Amino acid sequence: MAIDRAHLALSLSLLLAFAAACGAAPASAVAPSSPAPEASASPVPAAASAVPSAETAAASPAPGGDVWSNDWPKDRQIAFMKKNVAPRLGKVFKAHDGAHYADFSCKTCHGPAYKNPHDFLPKLALKDGKLLAFADKPEISKFMAESVVPEMASAMGEPPYDPKTQKGFGCGGCHSIDKK
Repeated sequence: MAIDRAHLALSLSLLLAFAAACGAAPASAVAPSSPAPEASASPVPAAASAVPSAETAAASPAPGGDVWSNDWPKDRQIAFMKKNVAPRLGKVFKAHDGAHYADFSCKTCHGPAYKNPHDFLPKLALKDGKLLAFADKPEISKFMAESVVPEMASAMGEPPYDPKTQKGFGCGGCHSIDKK
């Protein structure tokens, strides 16, 4: 079960978006992936202090200096996720909504059948270079963009997505993106 970095981050974002749409999570949206949304021009309050900032996440590499590889055998990928991703992202999600994410685990992103997050998490829609979730669900989108994506990027040993270079770990790391 190979999971590329971009698909993993995007999958986490989509999970929250669809959960919110179904009433299972806060009413909001999902994080950026490809081209940065223009909604970021508006002032946004700082992320919760318990959640690592983009600067902190980008500055702290995955434990042991590991960088994710789709070429690893499945057992090594699972070990990497348990060591580097689950503990860090669990803290981020619980800081955002401790009650909703009290049972944060592998199933949060991979589902009960342990699918690739791209196959489990909600799909994001991209239209005219913008993720629609930022307009549809700005609160969760902001959380994903400011907290989840940078921490996930760091946990995977990658830089966060940079809209200027269009490189790095973004929403597409976990979520499938439907280009309209």
